[in-house]
Amino acid sequence: MVALKLLKIMKSLLKSKKNVIPDQTVKSNSQNGSDAETLAASLMVSACRGEVCWGTREEDNSKIDLILSTEHPWYSKERMIVLIQVKSGATYGQRMPQGFNLTSAAIKAAKRTSHDICVIWLCRETNEAFWSYVHPDSRISTRTYGSYHRVSPATLYDLARCMSKATTNAFGGTGVIIRRKEGNYSNQRKLVHTGYKNIGEVFSPALGNIEFTRLGWRHMFRANRAAKYKQFSLDLIPYLDKIITQPSTDHAITSNKEWASGNFIYRSTEHLLKYEKVRCSAKQKMGIQPITVIIKAIEEIRYPKCWQASAMLSQHIDRRVVLKSAYYKLKDES
Repeated sequence: MVALKLLKIMKSLLKSKKNVIPDQTVKSNSQNGSDAETLAASLMVSACRGEVCWGTREEDNSKIDLILSTEHPWYSKERMIVLIQVKSGATYGQRMPQGFNLTSAAIKAAKRTSHDICVIWLCRETNEAFWSYVHPDSRISTRTYGSYHRVSPATLYDLARCMSKATTNAFGGTGVIIRRKEGNYSNQRKLVHTGYKNIGEVFSPALGNIEFTRLGWRHMFRANRAAKYKQFSLDLIPYLDKIITQPSTDHAITSNKEWASGNFIYRSTEHLLKYEKVRCSAKQKMGIQPITVIIKAIEEIRYPKCWQASAMLSQHIDRRVVLKSAYYKLKDES
């Protein structure tokens, strides 16, 4: 009799568990969003060395999950305020070998008309977080991002670059007129080289201070470079301090490399900045010609592998940006 009663009890328990499974699944799915927000908040606070608060009821209705406040990396005594929307799961993103895909559904949900927003997508399988910065004019289409969009201590500088889009009214080299040089090439090169070394560094709203080192000079005046572009670089160098201080017309990342060595992660990123509003004048031609100025810079960042557990993270992060090349093209050559 006891055995039969126990068997009935076990059968009833199994039936009750089957009935509970759908409810547990629903509960688990609803918890995933909250868990993703918690993980995203902790990663962004650690990576950007800032502070985060959860959106209020009204902000949550506007799809603002988190608000990050952190010190600006190159504007002293200024804060960056980043509005964050957290997403997770296959509906909004997909992990790729060299980065991730953010779906059009995620961009559509994040896009606003009055402000930018940073989308953080959590991969539930690997617990990695990736970011995408959505502007009011961003296109609603699935995007593929590289490994540099993984949340890390380098993300602080990436966000500062994205937020620099609307820092001043003058952009693209507005008001700069370059005079094309004529005469002896060797004499020009000596004079420009002296001026180049005296520049030291120039501030860029998108990248912070850009150093003028031997790397840039050697690259621009290497033996196998076309003479025409060497001359264009000579013409341009004396005006770089006036051009770079303005936001560029276009900004692209042309290459990115990441590798680990010892206890550190290294990231080397090449940036291409275009300035479309610069003009050029020459004695042998009447009038002033519009030109496109192209500047390439290399950003190098080093941070600890175990950055989430580092008690002295800020002291272990190194970053520098150096000029790689600068030249211009006539509009009919662009």
